[in-house]
Amino acid sequence: MSRRSQKIAYKSGHQVTLLRSGEEFFAAVEGIIDGAKNYIHFQSYILDEDETGNRMVNALVRAAGRGVRTYLLLDAYGTKYLSDELVKKIENSGILFRFFSPTFITKGYQMSLRLHSKVVLTDGDVAIISGMNFANRYHGYGTKKAWLDFAVKIRGPECAHLLDIMRKLWNKKFISKQERSNEYVHDLQSYPDNISVKILQNNWYRNKIEILQGYRTIFRKSQKSMILFSGYFLPGRNERRLLRLASMRGVDIKIVLAAESDAPVFKRATQFLYDFILRNNIKIYEYLSSNLHAKVATVDGVWCTVGSYNLNHLSDYGSIEINAAILDEGFTQYFEEKLLNIIKNDCREITPEIYKKRRTWLYRSTGWFSYQMIRIMMRIMFQLTTKKKKP
Repeated sequence: MSRRSQKIAYKSGHQVTLLRSGEEFFAAVEGIIDGAKNYIHFQSYILDEDETGNRMVNALVRAAGRGVRTYLLLDAYGTKYLSDELVKKIENSGILFRFFSPTFITKGYQMSLRLHSKVVLTDGDVAIISGMNFANRYHGYGTKKAWLDFAVKIRGPECAHLLDIMRKLWNKKFISKQERSNEYVHDLQSYPDNISVKILQNNWYRNKIEILQGYRTIFRKSQKSMILFSGYFLPGRNERRLLRLASMRGVDIKIVLAAESDAPVFKRATQFLYDFILRNNIKIYEYLSSNLHAKVATVDGVWCTVGSYNLNHLSDYGSIEINAAILDEGFTQYFEEKLLNIIKNDCREITPEIYKKRRTWLYRSTGWFSYQMIRIMMRIMFQLTTKKKKP
């Protein structure tokens, strides 16, 4: 992949820190909240009312108590079990709080666009972009290991772009003037690390498919190697074609998937694609230590991405997603080394021989049925979230 061909869309001057699920991530989030002086935007799909979720709420309450303007936006479907007591605590603290898109949610069923991104930004200066929700399972508890996921803490010019995205998500026509977010970044500070970053979003309803386009571009331009970690891997036909062509060019592709999943139907649908993957000389690994929730990629030791976007049509058409795309050889190779170490120590490779032993009649039929069912659901979601043009 040519660095020159990619650099036009990226801004330099960033400092980027890689974070992994567990205490490392949650301590970093709490740290930037405690360090905020002017404002905080906190947006997430899930915030559970457990030790980890309460820890984040308490940090936001402390910030609001010292006069920091604090915006908390949680998805109405992902975070649908908060107690009245906790909601009252949040609202009484002075936090500006609301649920994103509660329309058409009833009895566990939802039909509208979801806020699936997980981002915390403070003072327009520092942001943490991740695939992690705010719940015990991403921290680890008791004897349970944390679900595997990653985040990046970013300082630099793209924080202004990210603020603009988050402000637009918060500001709705029914929000009062006093509740609206009007913050801007007037002084774009650069850092000597000089890492090039681009914040990408997917919001099909707003004709934003930047993350999907970014993946297609790097699939086309890849030359040597590619590592994909994906908890919910179900790429469309175009993406599968681009992966096949990359493999035919000699690109060494490693895809790491969940051995056990919190979404069994999705897992079976993914397994239906194992035959395609192996036939095209792409390596499959299954992560064994805990649930794999990560959605990250590295390409050619130069480019990588971290965020909330999964390679499937739900992220394409049914969710708002935010990723950080990073174009930097030093950072990407550092990240790649971490991923290869996980593959070596915590994964098993699914070879054609192992797959052949698994491939019973029941295995094939349940995989096919799950795959077709999810495809139908994705088509319905596409219709529901597509903005209709006026006649």
